[in-house]
Amino acid sequence: MILGITGAFGCGKSAVLSHFAARGWQTADADQLCHEFYQERDPSFLSALTGRWGKQVLDATGGVNRRALGKIVFSDPGELAELTRLIYPRLGEKLRTLTGSWKERELNGAVEVPLLYEERYESWFDATVAVWAAKEVRHARLTAARGFTAAEIRQREDRQLASDVKLERADYALINNSSREELERQIDLLISQLQLR
Repeated sequence: MILGITGAFGCGKSAVLSHFAARGWQTADADQLCHEFYQERDPSFLSALTGRWGKQVLDATGGVNRRALGKIVFSDPGELAELTRLIYPRLGEKLRTLTGSWKERELNGAVEVPLLYEERYESWFDATVAVWAAKEVRHARLTAARGFTAAEIRQREDRQLASDVKLERADYALINNSSREELERQIDLLISQLQLR
């Protein structure tokens, strides 16, 4: 069983992924895989980035300056779409290879993909799980724990499907308005249900 986990910014997707890992599932985080592309220094990828945004997106060592790139793409939806166009085919290839190896070895796996529906990746998974939390809860978490401003949160939310839409499209839902323990209880119940399939 390979699950695609998605949800809005700040809903607790990473906490869900962490609990699946604690329960013995193979896990991967699409955002982390994208960060690895920046670190790999692939010449064709770096060329595509500098061809679009110039050398300002490189650091002193010739690697990707994520802060400079983020400043550009998170202030302009068109630029973010262009970065997504450059990264997501690479991500798709990596995810297909990774989940394919899990399936070959008959391992259960869960992949956190924030843009799962936006990039139409749902068909790659046996089932999808949406993590949902009320807007006020998400915003409070992001402000307190990660230092985001209301404008930064809104900017990122505007580039994703609404959390209610993700919840509606998912095969399974986890509601994360309460404690970590309650979230983990829901995950354990979901794992039990999946084992009966």
